[in-house]
Amino acid sequence: MEIWSDKSKYSGEFNNGKKEGIGTFTWENGSIYYGEWRENMINGVGIFKYFDGRIYMGQFKNNKMEGFGDFIWNKDRKYTGFYKNDKKDGFGIYLSSKNKFFIGFWKEGKQEGFGKYYNSDNNDNVIIKYGIWKNGKKIHDIFSEEEFINLFNSEEAKFIYIFQWNKEKIKNLMKISIE
Repeated sequence: MEIWSDKSKYSGEFNNGKKEGIGTFTWENGSIYYGEWRENMINGVGIFKYFDGRIYMGQFKNNKMEGFGDFIWNKDRKYTGFYKNDKKDGFGIYLSSKNKFFIGFWKEGKQEGFGKYYNSDNNDNVIIKYGIWKNGKKIHDIFSEEEFINLFNSEEAKFIYIFQWNKEKIKNLMKISIE
């Protein structure tokens, strides 16, 4: 075990004096990481619980979120998808409340490329917007699901994800419990 003067500590495996293998690091502010280490750095799969309650579960590379993961802010706000250099990058689903979500592509933390935005209130009023996003802003409307699917299936699209959503599925997706 290593303990620093600010009361941060590491408990886990070492190799040649470096954190290597499975271990837990607890920061002075209460944040905790449990998972894989390589060459004294967070590398591999792990869980990072922030002092303010946020949680990231997924892949890391060189102390940063990299690869696939889930980031949970609270019971109604979550992102599931790909990360690069600590930012959303690639395909992902962002739920900002029980009735609002974005499915699509991200680049450097912002919506980029094909996407679908869904917003519903408790009175069954639904807004669905298909479009193309650039730097976090919708720059082109796609007016029908058929047009969206046709564009998504085009040669330029690298992935295809077609989701059928209803209010119950959204509610169930948000039922996450972390002890």
